[in-house]
Amino acid sequence: MIQMGIDLGTNYIRLCTQEDGLLYNEPCMVALDGQNHVLGIGEDAKDLIGSMDSNIKVISPLRENPINFDVLDILLEQLLYEHKAFRMFQKTVLLVSYPTSFSKESCDILKEHLEDLGAYRVYFEQEIWIAAIGAKLDLFLPVASCVLNIGSSNCDIAIFQNGKMIKKSRCNISGSTINIAIKNWLFNSYNINVSTKQVEKIKRKIGQVNIQQNPKSLEVVGMDQNSHVLKSAIINENQIVGILTLLVQQWANWILQFLSSLPITMQQDVKTRGIICCGGSMLLNGLPSYLQNTIGCPIFVTDDPINTVSAGLMILLSRMED
Repeated sequence: MIQMGIDLGTNYIRLCTQEDGLLYNEPCMVALDGQNHVLGIGEDAKDLIGSMDSNIKVISPLRENPINFDVLDILLEQLLYEHKAFRMFQKTVLLVSYPTSFSKESCDILKEHLEDLGAYRVYFEQEIWIAAIGAKLDLFLPVASCVLNIGSSNCDIAIFQNGKMIKKSRCNISGSTINIAIKNWLFNSYNINVSTKQVEKIKRKIGQVNIQQNPKSLEVVGMDQNSHVLKSAIINENQIVGILTLLVQQWANWILQFLSSLPITMQQDVKTRGIICCGGSMLLNGLPSYLQNTIGCPIFVTDDPINTVSAGLMILLSRMED
């Protein structure tokens, strides 16, 4: 039997197995020509954004409303066949992690499509559940466990106890919100338009939540909106702090509001045991300590916050063997 996990995210899609680990980790995108022939998926599709050929369309199927299942089918079919998910005389079981914004109807449609492709069984679970498992929490304890997942396109918090998700909440501010804020600031302050790759570099190199005495600087390059030629600008950490302050304050307020809605015993559990955090946004310098100081409870970040969900999928796949 073949068992594979799919971490289906709005921005990224990941494919993994217990034996081989992470097989695929690329943008959830498909590039099509004028006749709807596939030109590329993932990074290959992303590289075609802004192509001079007006017939080329680069589509992020989960970003469309409603979800573009035709394009999602193309992406999944090419991805699963490329990694030999379906083989003669073997049954394939797929375990899919999906964002909390996904509706039950969307899961049902996707399950039917995956079965049409050749899957023997398809199981779905919300990303926040899989993240909790990837963080190696014992969710069956009689005390409350709190998990926070802030990814590029999602922001969720949940309480688990006795093997159940007791309560969850979703915030509309995620990593992509930060990207937009940085891009808008660069446009308004320096009149340049930068690529997503440049924004990710800014977050990685000088993404900072707390004011620094000796802030690090970084040169960024973008397209001048007046001359339409490349232009550079030198920015520093403290400027990024100014952009992020309002957003991280909203995260902290949202978490506090969620915790205050819990029974007193659960609030005490979280205050004592802390919040387990994952997702790429937790890599922002100073964010864990900021949240800890503001919320007033311990904040623990998983060893690999970007791939915690994939780790959870692999743990569940290992438990499915029997």
